[in-house]
Amino acid sequence: MPKFSEQGKARIQQCLLEEGERLFTTYGLKKVTIDDIVKAVKIAKASFYRFYEGKEYLFLDIAQRKQKEIFESLENVLKESESKTDRERVKMVFFVMSELMRKYPILTNIDGETVEAIARKVSVQRLAEYRAQGFDAVKAMEEHGIRFCYDTKVVSQVFHTLYQAWISLQGQPVEMQKQVIDIMLDGIMEQII
Repeated sequence: MPKFSEQGKARIQQCLLEEGERLFTTYGLKKVTIDDIVKAVKIAKASFYRFYEGKEYLFLDIAQRKQKEIFESLENVLKESESKTDRERVKMVFFVMSELMRKYPILTNIDGETVEAIARKVSVQRLAEYRAQGFDAVKAMEEHGIRFCYDTKVVSQVFHTLYQAWISLQGQPVEMQKQVIDIMLDGIMEQII
Protein backbone atom coordinates (compact mmCIF):
# COMPACT_ATOMS: atom_id res chain seq x y z
CA MET A 1 0.00 0.00 0.00
CA PRO A 2 1.50 3.38 -0.97
CA LYS A 3 2.51 5.85 1.69
CA PHE A 4 1.11 9.32 1.22
CA SER A 5 2.80 12.55 2.21
CA GLU A 6 0.76 14.94 4.35
CA GLN A 7 0.19 17.04 1.23
CA GLY A 8 -0.87 13.94 -0.70
CA LYS A 9 -3.29 12.94 2.05
CA ALA A 10 -4.79 16.42 2.10
CA ARG A 11 -5.21 16.39 -1.70
CA ILE A 12 -6.87 12.96 -1.67
CA GLN A 13 -9.12 13.96 1.23
CA GLN A 14 -10.23 17.07 -0.65
CA CYS A 15 -10.85 15.06 -3.82
CA LEU A 16 -12.88 12.49 -1.88
CA LEU A 17 -15.03 15.24 -0.40
CA GLU A 18 -15.55 17.00 -3.74
CA GLU A 19 -16.15 13.92 -5.87
CA GLY A 20 -18.22 12.27 -3.16
CA GLU A 21 -20.43 15.35 -2.95
CA ARG A 22 -20.81 15.47 -6.74
CA LEU A 23 -21.66 11.76 -7.00
CA PHE A 24 -23.99 11.66 -3.99
CA THR A 25 -25.81 14.79 -5.14
CA THR A 26 -26.22 13.40 -8.66
CA TYR A 27 -27.07 9.77 -7.93
CA GLY A 28 -27.88 9.49 -4.21
CA LEU A 29 -26.15 7.45 -1.52
CA LYS A 30 -27.75 4.15 -2.49
CA LYS A 31 -26.65 4.18 -6.15
CA VAL A 32 -23.07 5.41 -5.62
CA THR A 33 -20.52 2.67 -5.03
CA ILE A 34 -17.04 2.87 -3.58
CA ASP A 35 -15.82 1.83 -7.03
CA ASP A 36 -17.51 4.94 -8.47
CA ILE A 37 -15.79 7.12 -5.88
CA VAL A 38 -12.30 5.68 -6.30
CA LYS A 39 -12.61 5.88 -10.09
CA ALA A 40 -13.57 9.57 -9.87
CA VAL A 41 -10.75 10.33 -7.42
CA LYS A 42 -8.27 8.10 -9.28
CA ILE A 43 -7.11 6.14 -6.25
CA ALA A 44 -7.04 2.46 -5.40
CA LYS A 45 -9.94 1.01 -3.48
CA ALA A 46 -7.58 0.08 -0.61
CA SER A 47 -6.54 3.74 -0.42
CA PHE A 48 -10.18 4.78 0.04
CA TYR A 49 -10.31 2.65 3.20
CA ARG A 50 -7.36 4.55 4.66
CA PHE A 51 -9.68 7.58 4.79
CA TYR A 52 -13.16 6.12 5.36
CA GLU A 53 -14.66 2.86 6.59
CA GLY A 54 -17.35 3.03 3.92
CA LYS A 55 -19.24 5.37 1.62
CA GLU A 56 -21.70 6.20 4.41
CA TYR A 57 -18.85 7.62 6.47
CA LEU A 58 -17.80 9.81 3.54
CA PHE A 59 -21.40 10.94 3.03
CA LEU A 60 -21.72 11.80 6.73
CA ASP A 61 -18.42 13.72 6.67
CA ILE A 62 -19.56 15.76 3.66
CA ALA A 63 -22.98 16.49 5.19
CA GLN A 64 -21.43 17.45 8.51
CA ARG A 65 -18.98 19.86 6.88
CA LYS A 66 -21.74 21.52 4.84
CA GLN A 67 -24.00 21.83 7.88
CA LYS A 68 -21.17 23.40 9.85
CA GLU A 69 -20.72 26.01 7.11
CA ILE A 70 -24.45 26.76 7.15
CA PHE A 71 -24.54 27.09 10.93
CA GLU A 72 -21.53 29.41 10.95
CA SER A 73 -23.30 31.61 8.38
CA LEU A 74 -26.47 31.63 10.49
CA GLU A 75 -24.49 32.64 13.58
CA ASN A 76 -23.05 35.55 11.58
CA VAL A 77 -26.52 36.61 10.39
CA LEU A 78 -27.80 36.57 13.95
CA LYS A 79 -24.85 38.61 15.23
CA GLU A 80 -25.08 41.16 12.43
CA SER A 81 -28.86 41.63 12.72
CA GLU A 82 -29.13 42.45 16.43
CA SER A 83 -30.67 45.87 15.70
CA LYS A 84 -33.59 44.34 13.77
CA THR A 85 -36.86 43.05 15.21
CA ASP A 86 -37.18 39.41 16.20
CA ARG A 87 -39.52 38.76 13.27
CA GLU A 88 -37.11 40.32 10.78
CA ARG A 89 -34.25 38.28 12.20
CA VAL A 90 -36.16 34.99 12.05
CA LYS A 91 -37.13 35.66 8.43
CA MET A 92 -33.52 36.51 7.60
CA VAL A 93 -32.35 33.26 9.18
CA PHE A 94 -34.86 31.20 7.23
CA PHE A 95 -34.03 32.83 3.88
CA VAL A 96 -30.28 32.62 4.42
CA MET A 97 -30.68 28.99 5.41
CA SER A 98 -32.76 28.20 2.34
CA GLU A 99 -30.21 29.90 0.06
CA LEU A 100 -27.41 27.90 1.64
CA MET A 101 -29.41 24.68 1.29
CA ARG A 102 -29.83 25.52 -2.40
CA LYS A 103 -26.04 25.95 -2.55
CA TYR A 104 -25.54 22.50 -0.97
CA PRO A 105 -28.09 20.21 -2.66
CA ILE A 106 -26.55 17.13 -1.04
CA LEU A 107 -28.35 18.21 2.15
CA THR A 108 -31.74 18.61 0.49
CA ASN A 109 -31.40 15.08 -0.93
CA ILE A 110 -31.24 13.48 2.52
CA ASP A 111 -34.41 11.47 2.94
CA GLY A 112 -35.58 8.71 5.26
CA GLU A 113 -33.97 6.01 3.13
CA THR A 114 -30.59 7.80 3.25
CA VAL A 115 -30.82 8.24 7.02
CA GLU A 116 -31.65 4.55 7.47
CA ALA A 117 -28.74 3.46 5.25
CA ILE A 118 -26.33 5.61 7.21
CA ALA A 119 -27.69 4.39 10.56
CA ARG A 120 -27.26 0.75 9.47
CA LYS A 121 -23.65 1.16 8.33
CA VAL A 122 -22.10 3.83 10.54
CA SER A 123 -20.89 3.06 14.05
CA VAL A 124 -22.93 4.19 17.03
CA GLN A 125 -19.96 6.32 18.14
CA ARG A 126 -19.73 8.11 14.78
CA LEU A 127 -23.48 8.78 14.77
CA ALA A 128 -23.21 10.15 18.31
CA GLU A 129 -20.39 12.48 17.20
CA TYR A 130 -22.54 13.68 14.31
CA ARG A 131 -25.56 14.27 16.55
CA ALA A 132 -23.39 16.05 19.14
CA GLN A 133 -22.52 18.60 16.49
CA GLY A 134 -26.25 19.08 15.98
CA PHE A 135 -26.78 22.78 15.66
CA ASP A 136 -30.31 23.79 16.47
CA ALA A 137 -31.26 26.99 14.65
CA VAL A 138 -34.07 27.71 17.13
CA LYS A 139 -31.73 27.42 20.12
CA ALA A 140 -29.23 29.66 18.33
CA MET A 141 -31.94 32.26 17.74
CA GLU A 142 -32.91 32.09 21.41
CA GLU A 143 -29.26 32.47 22.42
CA HIS A 144 -29.20 35.62 20.30
CA GLY A 145 -32.15 37.11 22.15
CA ILE A 146 -35.09 36.01 20.03
CA ARG A 147 -37.98 34.93 22.26
CA PHE A 148 -40.62 32.50 21.11
CA CYS A 149 -44.08 31.95 22.60
CA TYR A 150 -43.76 28.16 22.41
CA ASP A 151 -41.36 25.49 23.59
CA THR A 152 -38.17 25.07 21.55
CA LYS A 153 -39.24 21.62 20.32
CA VAL A 154 -42.53 22.98 19.01
CA VAL A 155 -40.86 25.91 17.25
CA SER A 156 -38.24 23.57 15.78
CA GLN A 157 -41.01 21.36 14.40
CA VAL A 158 -42.76 24.40 12.93
CA PHE A 159 -39.58 25.36 11.11
CA HIS A 160 -38.98 21.78 10.03
CA THR A 161 -42.47 21.69 8.53
CA LEU A 162 -41.87 25.04 6.83
CA TYR A 163 -38.61 23.68 5.45
CA GLN A 164 -40.52 20.68 4.03
CA ALA A 165 -42.91 23.12 2.35
CA TRP A 166 -39.90 24.95 0.89
CA ILE A 167 -38.55 21.62 -0.44
CA SER A 168 -41.91 20.93 -2.12
CA LEU A 169 -41.66 24.27 -3.94
CA GLN A 170 -38.31 23.50 -5.58
CA GLY A 171 -39.80 23.01 -9.05
CA GLN A 172 -41.32 26.50 -8.98
CA PRO A 173 -39.59 29.74 -10.03
CA VAL A 174 -37.44 31.21 -7.23
CA GLU A 175 -39.61 34.35 -6.97
CA MET A 176 -42.72 32.17 -6.50
CA GLN A 177 -40.92 30.15 -3.81
CA LYS A 178 -39.94 33.35 -1.99
CA GLN A 179 -43.48 34.77 -2.12
CA VAL A 180 -45.10 31.57 -0.83
CA ILE A 181 -42.58 31.14 1.99
CA ASP A 182 -42.82 34.85 2.84
CA ILE A 183 -46.61 34.53 3.27
CA MET A 184 -46.21 31.40 5.39
CA LEU A 185 -43.46 32.97 7.50
CA ASP A 186 -45.54 36.10 8.15
CA GLY A 187 -48.40 33.93 9.43
CA ILE A 188 -46.08 31.82 11.53
CA MET A 189 -44.37 34.88 13.03
CA GLU A 190 -47.76 36.13 14.22
CA GLN A 191 -48.15 32.95 16.24
CA ILE A 192 -44.70 32.08 17.56
CA ILE A 193 -43.08 35.46 18.41
